[in-house]
Amino acid sequence: MAKLILKQQEPPKGSWLHHHGSQVAYAGFIALLLLISLGILFAFRPSHVALQSQPLPAISSATNPQVKAQYLSDWEKLTIMQNTYEQLAKSAGSHEQAQVLLNQAEMAWQHLLIMTESTEQLGLNAQEKEQLVEEQAYQQDQWQARIHFAELRLEHFSEIAKIDPSITDDAQQPVSSTQAAVALPQSADELKTQAVADTLPSSKFIAQPPAGVKLPAGFCTLDGSGVCKPEASN
Repeated sequence: MAKLILKQQEPPKGSWLHHHGSQVAYAGFIALLLLISLGILFAFRPSHVALQSQPLPAISSATNPQVKAQYLSDWEKLTIMQNTYEQLAKSAGSHEQAQVLLNQAEMAWQHLLIMTESTEQLGLNAQEKEQLVEEQAYQQDQWQARIHFAELRLEHFSEIAKIDPSITDDAQQPVSSTQAAVALPQSADELKTQAVADTLPSSKFIAQPPAGVKLPAGFCTLDGSGVCKPEASN
């Protein structure tokens, strides 16, 4: 009995990349998108540092709710001033920036003094009042130290500004044509003529010059070939 044998064609042999090239390309495309996304997140990340919040003072026993609310609001403002000061202190690299830093510290100091004046109006019990007074004294010491630091930075740049800039300015000044002519070396005859001319009187009517010395243009003698004539002087 005859048998029917069916032969199946074997798939063409090729490399692994030939069979899975599309999957590799897709995976590479996904990885590229992830890298681009991470780059965008890194480029647009928040540049500011998170504000450091200070714990609120314990004033739960306050009997004046209006003064209590105002005091807590002033405390938050003081925290913002402190964070602003810390940011300014990192970039206080010039006289102007040091002055801004000092102004910020003094403003926060005045704000703290105003807060201290309202301590009696809170109506706290003895324990919380003592704690608040200690906290305020600590804050005052901190801000006095910050003011002193800002003053030191300002003094540092003020000392730099006192340096005379004319030392460097003189070296950068352009030399005029007259100064350049004076600076040029002169010959022996020119030096001799110049030395004799410097000893002559200022009047143009002078006596006979020494031998070998020529008078400058416009000068005349009292006798000899170069005698002055009235009509020439007019």
